Order: sequence, then structure tokens, then C-alpha cells
Amino acid sequence: MTQAQAIEGYFDYNATTPVSEAAAQAMSAALRLFANPSGRTAPSTSNRELIQNAKQRVAHLLGTEPAHVFFTSGGSESNNWAIKGSLLNDLPRAGHILTTALEHPSVLETIRYCARQFGFEVTCLNPDASGAVSVDAVAVAIRPDTRLISMMYANNETGVIQPVEQVAKLARKRGIAFHVDAVQAVGKRALDVELLGADFVSFSAHKFYGPKGIGGLYVRNVERLSPLIHGGGQEMAMRSGTENLVAIAGLGAAADECYRELAAWDQHSLACKQRLIERLNDADIQTCINGASAYEAAISNTLNLSIPGIRGEALAVLMERKEGMVVSIGSACSNNKTKQLSPVLLAMGLDEERIQSAIRISFGRFTRLEDIDRFAASLERRVKQLQAMGFSG
Repeated sequence: MTQAQAIEGYFDYNATTPVSEAAAQAMSAALRLFANPSGRTAPSTSNRELIQNAKQRVAHLLGTEPAHVFFTSGGSESNNWAIKGSLLNDLPRAGHILTTALEHPSVLETIRYCARQFGFEVTCLNPDASGAVSVDAVAVAIRPDTRLISMMYANNETGVIQPVEQVAKLARKRGIAFHVDAVQAVGKRALDVELLGADFVSFSAHKFYGPKGIGGLYVRNVERLSPLIHGGGQEMAMRSGTENLVAIAGLGAAADECYRELAAWDQHSLACKQRLIERLNDADIQTCINGASAYEAAISNTLNLSIPGIRGEALAVLMERKEGMVVSIGSACSNNKTKQLSPVLLAMGLDEERIQSAIRISFGRFTRLEDIDRFAASLERRVKQLQAMGFSG
């Protein structure tokens, strides 16, 4: 299978995106820049300028200033840093953390760690059937000792957008630190972090056509955050260590490209989503959309589907092996001893059968409308094959 064919059959953009040509070229050029950016030589100065240029491009994309942008190894590190760095900045005052059942493991596991190690109490809110947590539920759950609210912008499984703007206002009014995991939103929807009003916003380059292993954290006020790594003083002494110049160059190029093309990419993804829904409605199979799918309620590139009577993992395997098309399953792989169901779909109140029949379809800038047509036809063909085989949950 060629690279072009692989991209044509790729419907797992929420897991990671193909690296754009602009990002690849920037990284290739940076491979030859060997000087340590912390040095005092002319080549070092040039490399520091590259880092600042990349930071400026990222800041442009996020609607902020470069001084508020800190590079990390990706979304998981950014989430860990925002949570630990905020809470441990004033450790003797433990208190309460408010989050949701929709969060990425790098958020939930970090919060569990802080609760276990330092005595924080945690409230974890469930969404409604649409996949969104209500603002009223957040308001009711806030306590006088709430130290941190952590909520994702858009869910990685369903694409449903959470009410982060309204929650930000609640948090600011009560003086509570607010962290937004925007890993699935940056590069898919326009996001102005200054207007959003959050204290910390996480993002990751490989979700918007940049390289893996690089991301960042927007920090409104560094005084509210403890340093992540102590040492040589890089990143304003907040994350010391010699910078990953190659990855930063790729991130900067991806951010610049995204800033210029985001509106067009978003509309293209919306057209793909609408086309897929139309084709599925015309198909001779039954499908159910999990979570909200309207433009204002969910990011444009994601659709979570359940096909009654069909195991999602069996369908995903068949789609890849027989059709060359990659999707993600809605529930974790299970074995004979354990059965793991998607915590997100469980929290939405879906029953076990529907969760086990779920698949996530996500696409992006390289997906063509004709790829959507082929995907819908392939899905119908393989669902019917599984039905004929009696392959149900």
C-alpha cells in the first residue's frame, strides 16, 4: 500500500494526523542546526530565533502572546503540568478538584494521583445523553474549597464540545484555576485563549499535522504554576532542558499553516461529515450516532457510530484488513477475562451492547469526498458480511 492509499483509507485523525509537507520540510531543515540554543555563539543565537519564531506562530494560532506559550512533549505532559503545577503550587491548602468523566486519562489519572498522594477531594461530573456536561451541574458542584476545574474542550471519542466558555466565567468569578484540555480542538476550531479566559490550555502538534512528541501549554499567569523541570532555565525557567529544535520547527510550521487554513479545513471536514451522514442514511444498514453531531455542538471531523448487533472491534479489523480503511473502536479491546467499555460512552448512559458496537470515524484535510463515499460503501458491505456470519455481540 502506498502512502497516498494509506491516507485515502485513513479515518482515525483524532488519534493522530499525517505530518504536513510544510512541517516535514521545516523539520528536515532543522536537522542540520546543531548548535545549542542556550549557547552564546552566532549559530546558537540563530537557533534561539527559530524557537521564538515558532512560539510566535503558535501564539498567533491561539490568540495570545509568545510569553504565555510553553513547549512540552505533547498533550499528556501539558495536562500533567497544568494540574500538578497548579495544585502543588500551594500544597498545604489541599481542597477540592472538579472534573468530568469525559477527560483523557492524562487528566483523570493525574487528578487521581493528586487525590491519593496529597488528600484532594474530587468530583467527577457525568455528561447528559448528548455527551456534554451542563454548566448548571458545574455550578452546583463548585465548593468553597474548589482549587481547580479541569474540562476538555472537545471529546476525543464523540467530538462533542463542552461549555468551556461558560465554565471559565464561573471559575474566574470565584477565583478558581481553570484548565482546558484543548488537544482535540486546536487545529479544528478557531480558539482564542485570551477570550476563553482559562488559566491553562493544553495542545499537541500531532493533532494538527505537526510532529509527534511536541506540544504546549498556554499559561495565563506563571505565578499560578510551579515549574515542571528545574535546571538550566529554559522556557523562562518553567521547563528546563535543551529544546527539541527539530520538533519545535515542525510545530511552528504546522501552527502557521493551521492559522492560515483553519477555516477552510473546518468547512471541508463539515462537508465530509454531512456527506457521511447522508450516505449512511441511504445505506441498507442501521446506524446510531452517539452524542451530538450538529456544527455548534461538536467538532466537524468526528462521528461516533453504533451499528446494532455488530461488534465494533470486529468491524474495525475487517475494515482495515479487507478495505484498507482505518477507524477506531468505541470500546477498548477486550479479552476472555476482562471486558472494558468506553468510560465516555458509559458516562453518557449508553447500554453495553451499544457501546460494544461503537466505532469512531474521524477525518481531516487530506480526506476527499470520494473517500467518504468509498468508506460508506465499504462499511455497508462489511456490516452485511458480519451480519451474514452472525457475528454479533
